Order: sequence, then C-alpha cells, then structure tokens
Amino acid sequence: MSIRSTSMASMASMASMASMASMASMASMASMASGGAGATSQQTLAAASSGALIGSRDGIVGRYTDPVYTPAADGSVGLPHLPFDSIDMLEFWESGVRLSSIHLEILTELRFTSSGGDTLIISDRSGTAGEMPLLEIARPSMEEFFAQLPLVHAYSDLRVDRAQEILAQVGEIMSFIGQPISLHPQRHKNTIEFLFAAVGAVIEVQKRVKAALAVRRPFELSAQIQPMITTPAHSAFPSGHAMEAFCMAEVLAQIVAPLDDLMAPGSQTRRQQMMLQAARVGINRTVAGVHYPIDTMSGALVGRTLGLYVMSRALGGSVAGQRFESPFDPAAPDAVDFSLTDLNAAFDPDATSTSGYYHATGTDVAPAPAPMLAWLLERARKEWTAGLVATP
Repeated sequence: MSIRSTSMASMASMASMASMASMASMASMASMASGGAGATSQQTLAAASSGALIGSRDGIVGRYTDPVYTPAADGSVGLPHLPFDSIDMLEFWESGVRLSSIHLEILTELRFTSSGGDTLIISDRSGTAGEMPLLEIARPSMEEFFAQLPLVHAYSDLRVDRAQEILAQVGEIMSFIGQPISLHPQRHKNTIEFLFAAVGAVIEVQKRVKAALAVRRPFELSAQIQPMITTPAHSAFPSGHAMEAFCMAEVLAQIVAPLDDLMAPGSQTRRQQMMLQAARVGINRTVAGVHYPIDTMSGALVGRTLGLYVMSRALGGSVAGQRFESPFDPAAPDAVDFSLTDLNAAFDPDATSTSGYYHATGTDVAPAPAPMLAWLLERARKEWTAGLVATP
C-alpha cells in the first residue's frame, strides 16, 4: 500500500480524534478564559453529588435564625440592591452571561432585508443617520458554481498534505488565527472572551445569511467531489469558516496593533500573518470539498467587514459599506479563485480590487456605541499594551 493510500485510510480515525480534540480544546479554552470556572463547578458538583456538602452544612449551620432587614435611621438601607443596569456589574457576572448580553447588544441593531432578485442586505439601524446598509451580498448564478467545480477538484490534491489542519479546523479555528500572536488562555483571557463576543455574533449573522442565500454544496453538483469530511447541512455560500476566520483576524489585528506599530519597517506584521492564516483556513474548506472558492471570497469580505463593524461599535468611528457581486459571464466561463491580495485591496482606499467581485458602496456606516462591548474591549487591549503605551 502506498504512503498516500495509508494516509487516506487513516483519515476516518483522524476525523474522530480531531472532533473530540477540538471540542476538548474549545471547552478548555472557554473554561480557562473565564478564570477556570468550568473546573471549579465540576469539582463542586462532584462534592455535592457525593453528599459531602450536605454533611458539612449539617455540621456547622446549627439552629436556623431568621435574618432581619433593618433600614437605617436616615431612610437608607443597610444592604442595598446591586446597581440597576450598570456596566460596573459586568465583572461580577460569569462569562456566559456577559457574552449573551453582548451578543444581544450587537445583533439587535442589525436588520436583514432583500432587494429583489438574489441579494441580501445587512443594515445597521443604531446610528443617528437611521438605517444604513453595511453589506450587500448577491448570490452568484448556478452557471458560476458549476464553473467553480474544476477548482474544487484541483484543490483535492492537497487533502493528504492538509488533512490534520482540516480535521482540527472542523470545530475550532481560534488557536490557528491566534498562533501568530501566541494567544494564551490565561494571559489573554479577556481577549479570548472578546473574540467569543465578536465571533459569536458573527455566527448568528452567518446562519441568517446562509438561510437566505441557499446555495447547493459541491457534492450536489458533482458525484466526483466526494468531500473528506461530513458536509454541513446548510448553504455553501458564503463560507462560515471564512467569515469567522477573517472576523477574528481583523479584531485581533486591531487589538494587537500597538505591537505591530513597534515592528521594524519591512517586517512581517501580526496582522499580515493572521490574515494569511485566515485565508488558509478558508481555502482548507475548498480542499476538503465542502466549499467553492467563491464561498471563501464572499465569506472573507463579510467576515472582515463584520469584524470592523464590531470594533466600531466598541471604539466609535465608521465602517465603509461593502457589496459582493459577481461579474461572471456564462459566455466566457472562467472560474475565479480566492485572492488575499484582492481582498486586502477592497479594504485599502489607496488600492483597487481587480477581480470585479468586491465593490465599495460609497456609504459610511457610523453605528452607535455598544457600552458592554466597549467595556470588554478595554480589558482585552490592556493585555497587550501593558508596559508599551497607554491605551487611548
């Protein structure tokens, strides 16, 4: 049996192991990012289930005495309520409660509409200018997805080389995007929680976008694609992994910008490395056979724009509106592959995107501040600016 055949035969085993490993990794990172609360609660439950806590309470409580609530003479109270709807209370809540509150803070200001045809519009309605379109995503034609199939097939040659990455990234990509900055679950726990806040909201947006645009997966168009992993049971377009990866890369790049500012001219920056890693994550999904390159093209634009939107909700400022629309001509059906250079040009006012897929709408969206999101970002930034510069 050849080395290639042996490697292919081991993929099923690797997939099972990678799935469990990624779940454990995410659980561990989430637990450590919240101060190890997961481990503490598990220990407490174990003690309670054994009856140890029941017995220890019986040994110390004694005869129960009703506590008495006594207002002070000046009309104030000895033990007041906690502050009402106060940002100051966020640090006392567990991370899951904070994240749910922040997700709602972000998502309630987004609106999804269609403009006729196959175009979905994501608008922000929090700013003083009223509802403003942030993203416009036009679904490509079926002819273009068929034209993309040879690229999907060609990428399959990389499956053995990238199998470990692909299988690990089925359930967890944060460790990959965070690799260039050595993201650490204890040292950078606020940064990780901020990523969960940003990407968690993006995942919900992703579901709504996929539900609207509804594109068949590559295996539905060709019996010879045969993905190396289980194909997700939702729309191929846009790529969710690309959305999440580029959102993470944009958010982290802004958080660690003070470190990049200290780099010598000509050095590879952390932003560049994280964007390269995000591109690799997206391309790996095409290698796996579950996405077309155009899925990564659109997902990267949407994810990076949403990353900018999240940061503008926390820091202020505006975000340039973006539109994804294909110039595909069935009479000259040349398939276009994903290009990070072209994507970067779409976000550079001094550059020109040449693929014809990325279009600035000319609209600047200035969303309203999100106080809870800003609170968490301030703590995340301090993890990278200590001893360097003062956080503005």
